[in-house]
Amino acid sequence: MDEPPSLILGKLTLSRLVRLLFMTAIIAIALLGHRVPFTRYLDEQLVSHRFSGAPRPASNSIVFLAIDKKTLDSVGTWPWPRSLYATILDKLHEADVNDIFVDIDFSTPSTKQEDERLGSSLRDAGGGVILPVFKQQASADGKGIEATKPIPLLAENAWLGSANMYPDSDGLLRRFTLGDAYDGDVIQSAAALLSKSTLASGTLRIDFSIAPSSVPTISLKDLFDPAFDLTRLNGRSIVIGSYASELKDIFPVPVYEQLSGPMIHILAAETLLQDRVLTEFDQSALLLLAAAIILLTVLTLKRRPMAIAACLLFSLLLAGEAAAFLLQKHSGVVVYTASCWLLALFGLLLLMTEKLDLSRLIADIANAEKRNMRRLLGKIVVESTDGILAFDHRLNVFEESRSVQAMLGITGELRGKELREVLPRDLFNLVDRLVDTHSTDTQLALSSSGRFSLLIGKKAICLDAVATISPVTQRFKAGTERAGAFIGSLVIRDVTAKQTYEDRLKYLSEYDDLTDVMNRRTFGDYVAAHEAPPLVFAIGIHRLSVVNTTMGRDFGDKLLKAVAARLKAVGHFLEVGRLGGDVFAVAIAATPDDDIAACARAIVDIFETPLEIDKTLISVGVRVGAPCVDMATGHHEGSIEQAEQALEEAKAIPGSGWRAYDPAAALRQFGARKLEHAMRESLGKGDFFLLYQPQIDFASGAVVGAEALLRWQHPEHGIISPAIFIPIAEANGFICELGKWALLEACLAASRWPEQLSVAVNVTAIQLLRGNLVEEVDAALEASGLSSSRLHLEITESAMVEHSAPILKTIEKLRKKGITIALDDFGTGYSSLSYLAGFPLDKLKIDQSFVRKMDHDPQSFAIVQAVKSLAVGLGLAVVAEGVETEREAELLKSMGCEVAQGYLYGRPQSSSQLVSLIARQPWVKAA
Repeated sequence: MDEPPSLILGKLTLSRLVRLLFMTAIIAIALLGHRVPFTRYLDEQLVSHRFSGAPRPASNSIVFLAIDKKTLDSVGTWPWPRSLYATILDKLHEADVNDIFVDIDFSTPSTKQEDERLGSSLRDAGGGVILPVFKQQASADGKGIEATKPIPLLAENAWLGSANMYPDSDGLLRRFTLGDAYDGDVIQSAAALLSKSTLASGTLRIDFSIAPSSVPTISLKDLFDPAFDLTRLNGRSIVIGSYASELKDIFPVPVYEQLSGPMIHILAAETLLQDRVLTEFDQSALLLLAAAIILLTVLTLKRRPMAIAACLLFSLLLAGEAAAFLLQKHSGVVVYTASCWLLALFGLLLLMTEKLDLSRLIADIANAEKRNMRRLLGKIVVESTDGILAFDHRLNVFEESRSVQAMLGITGELRGKELREVLPRDLFNLVDRLVDTHSTDTQLALSSSGRFSLLIGKKAICLDAVATISPVTQRFKAGTERAGAFIGSLVIRDVTAKQTYEDRLKYLSEYDDLTDVMNRRTFGDYVAAHEAPPLVFAIGIHRLSVVNTTMGRDFGDKLLKAVAARLKAVGHFLEVGRLGGDVFAVAIAATPDDDIAACARAIVDIFETPLEIDKTLISVGVRVGAPCVDMATGHHEGSIEQAEQALEEAKAIPGSGWRAYDPAAALRQFGARKLEHAMRESLGKGDFFLLYQPQIDFASGAVVGAEALLRWQHPEHGIISPAIFIPIAEANGFICELGKWALLEACLAASRWPEQLSVAVNVTAIQLLRGNLVEEVDAALEASGLSSSRLHLEITESAMVEHSAPILKTIEKLRKKGITIALDDFGTGYSSLSYLAGFPLDKLKIDQSFVRKMDHDPQSFAIVQAVKSLAVGLGLAVVAEGVETEREAELLKSMGCEVAQGYLYGRPQSSSQLVSLIARQPWVKAA
């Protein structure tokens, strides 16, 4: 086919545009030259390479006395005392040296003696010493420049030399100044002074062809050696300065990467001494000439072989580079040649565009890319792990992936076949519906997707399929077009494993994984979905925690499975669910003649027959929470929450049993929960407080201590009994935080009492098990300053029953600190003699229930006597609680009890009231 004129004109325009761009680039390079940052970077690299290619030695007229690591180690201090520099100058003066440049900052005074010593040496040197002056920022915000000079005592006996160094924009130091202005005066640079130059303004390039290694360098440590030959320095100029990297006087430079500041001053001075002042000149005219030569060469040689032009340009560049090298080496003239290389590069590119048909090249590249793309797409389709079928508007397959046959259970070539022949009906219908939609508007690209479950052979699989139709326009030589043509694709992915995983996740979100019954949320949704709510019963397994502890958690899990299986086996249960832990729930269809009691007993009776687990018969006791039935209307409450609340009441029944939902009990539970939520806020507000009940020594009648009793002043309900809020705090774990507060408050109060009084603080088993009691006691004693011997901790018998190693270890630590441990309310809990014998105690507190009855109850009297005898045998002191009458006090005193506590001696009272009571000792009856 012939190309249209517009296309030919476009190609010609493109070729001309490319040539024009290259010519413009050549002229721009010639005009800008060294001013372009990239070109300037290349030029500096070439200049540095020329320095490296023509090294020259130093003149040996300047010696570098280096403060190196060896010198620093030998002196052992930095900064050095100025008397040490004076000693160095004296030795150099003896050696009859030329000028001496000491590159050390002397701008701040030292001691008067040290400054005068160095000033004296400078005077003796006869003005032959150069000291540095430099400029620096006047403040940390970068505003203002100020001159840093030696102190006047030193400056007036020395030359001043400018030591400023100004790196280029790339951070490398290439030039040095001949002089700088300081407060209106021009001061020559140190390099100019060392070289005896009369120049005092401008900047010059440092000749880095002068090798630093050729500069005579002597460690200052060697100068201190008495055997050092001073004649080596006769008639030479001396530079003294840092060489050690620890002193951080290092600058980045070309060729040598880094040099010390004094060495750079020496190379700058050597540049002047060797008359190596490098000359730079404006090369604009040369660059324009080079551009003209390159353009002329291109136009002249465009019909010659490309290699000839390339060789000619390369030869010219090499000749120019050789000339630049020789000029820099012998005459000190710096020629920048990077722009010439760039000009030659763009000239070659221009020549290529002249010799090649660029438009045809671009077209060939584009066609090759299209062919490669088609091959690549075909390879992607064939090797795809997804099943892919490409088809035309006649629904004939023209491309397929290798995986599609295995995925659909088909054998043989699919290309050329109709989709109807190769696809299962459901998949073909997806494509067929899409074709029907396309026929209504042939210009739209359409897609559709779906998930299908198919039986391929004997295997059930799940497939995700996406069908796509894209319209195409077919052009013919006659200029006609065929409308309605399209190409389509069907992408199939096997998602069987994904679907199985999703089904499993859905199941786990709705059912309990261990017992295969509904979980709490699903069971609740099931109950709520019924128009006529069913009866809901909560079932709790008795002592499951004991089973887990004694027989292992795996056995406990099997027990839960067996319980669930037995509940599911009951035919008249609508559904079974697990509410959590050891609690199940069942739903029973409600009838007009519901008998809640019969249903609850029937559920209890289900577990009369033992369960068989691992060939072991296990008897299971259950408690049942039943719904509440309104006796007046016959309506029942079917919520899960009410069944659970009833179950909480049923758990108080020994053995198996049931309880119906009791609104009054629920109200009590609700009140307890409200108190539970209010505790933390009340502690922060200061609603909790302590009262102290005095403890009296029977022998002396003196107050020896007091027990701290916790009280709660609720803002709405007033004083709340400890019998109510302590169990709640123990149940939710807040007792640990509450106990920590009480311990600190009691210690702070006791620290203000007379030193002979102790304070007793109650500690629960939960605090011993879960809290950091030892650390809390230490913190309370430290904060209050209370002696540990004045703190008594009273623990309950439940801690003895636990008798765990952590509790024993905690109590032993406390006793080692000198804290007294008492067993509170002895005789009311579960204590046995075996527990008592193995427990580290100091005191027993007889419960007030025995004390109050011993006057008229012989059994209580006998128990108190037995406890006292037991305490004597165990070496424990006895405290009697609840002493309210003189008769009780006489009996206890006759038994030999050591301490008494009760209303006879004082009610619980504030700390200040307790102090007043102590002032009336011996004790008097409380009013």
